[in-house]
Order: sequence, then structure tokens, then C-alpha cells
Amino acid sequence: MNRRQVVQLVALGGLTLPLAGCTNNAAEDNDTADGNGNSTVNEEEEETPDGPEEQKFSGTGPEASNDVSIQGGLIVVDATHEGEDDFEVRLIPENSDAGKVFADSSGTYAGQTARHIDEGTYQLSVVADGGWEVTIKQPRPTSGESPPLSINGTGNEVHGPFEFVGTHQPSGDCDGERISVNVLSPTGDSRAFVFHEDSINNPSAFDYEGVGYIEIKSDGEWSIEIE
Repeated sequence: MNRRQVVQLVALGGLTLPLAGCTNNAAEDNDTADGNGNSTVNEEEEETPDGPEEQKFSGTGPEASNDVSIQGGLIVVDATHEGEDDFEVRLIPENSDAGKVFADSSGTYAGQTARHIDEGTYQLSVVADGGWEVTIKQPRPTSGESPPLSINGTGNEVHGPFEFVGTHQPSGDCDGERISVNVLSPTGDSRAFVFHEDSINNPSAFDYEGVGYIEIKSDGEWSIEIE
């Protein structure tokens, strides 16, 4: 190998690529199709300052997509469904029949849910009878907005990041029959219960230290305040 070849190899080894999220350039897509000819788009995962790049999928009807890479920690799934029957979104680890459910509804759906899951390769399993879209996010922020907080929405939503220190007093209102509110950490499995439908009228203070996301699961419109 001559000196010029050595210099070229060194240059390639030190190549620095722009981080996804700092430009408007999308990651390279892998297009696959199921047996019904429905197209699914899986964006390649890239590391950003706040975690891996989002992975996006779409299709029509039931579908399974393999080789979904999960870093481990908090996973936020943003899903929509335009069908009339059952809609389910599940991440299933390799060599397992069980999985984590991120959406379980009937009819049209638009919402976000969050769960802590282990690092590994997963299959994205979607049960649907219409068009759907799924975005898998793995946020890893190190800071966020501090209380007091006031947020409102409808159905299943995930808000954050927020930065908590010590003891906080929540309050809320919901016009549906069901609501569950929790704070989830971006890494590990740290969480704090905030309130549900049985305690929303007189919720207790909760303790949480560090950055977290607020996950709300509900069947109606809601508002939440945290001091």
C-alpha cells in the first residue's frame, strides 16, 4: 500500500456525517411490500443528539415488519388508523410470541403511547382493516421544561420532555370514563404514578427526580396541571 492509499484510508476513517435532525434530509428508506402489495416504508435508524432517528412505517391492512432496532429504554409510538374494525400495534422481540402493545382500539385512531422495553431487534405487528401509519420514537433528552405545567388534549397522548425536581402536586379534569397519567423516564424503567379516574378529583402529590415524559391514556378530553 503506497502513502497516498494510506492517506485516503485515514480520511475515510475520520469522515464526519451530518446528524439526522440537523438538516431536512431524510434517512435512506427501505421499501418493502407484503403479500397484498401494500407498501411499507422503514426509515433507517441513525443516532442523533437526543437518541436514535425515528422509524416510520405505513400500510393498509394487517402487516408485520421485521428487523426493527430498539436501543432500549423509553419507546414512544405515534399511530393512526383509518379503518372501521380492530386496530392493534405491537412490538414483538425476536424468538418470542409475546410483545408490548402500543395501540389497541377499534375504528379510527390517532394517538401516542409510551412504554419501557429492552434493547433488541423486534417485529412490528399491525392489525388493521384500513390505512395506517406508525412512527417509533426513542427520545433521549437530557433536559426539559420545568413545572408548573398545564397541558390538555384528547385520548392517548405523550408530552415532554419535562424536568422534575422533588415533590409535585397534580390536578386534572376529564370528560371521559377512563384516564391514567404517569411520568416515564427516557432511560431505564423509572416511573411515577400521577393519577387515574378514581383519584383525579383528589390526587396525591408524587415524587420524581430528573427528565421525564407524561403519558396520558384516556377515552375523552382532558386537562392536567402539575405544580
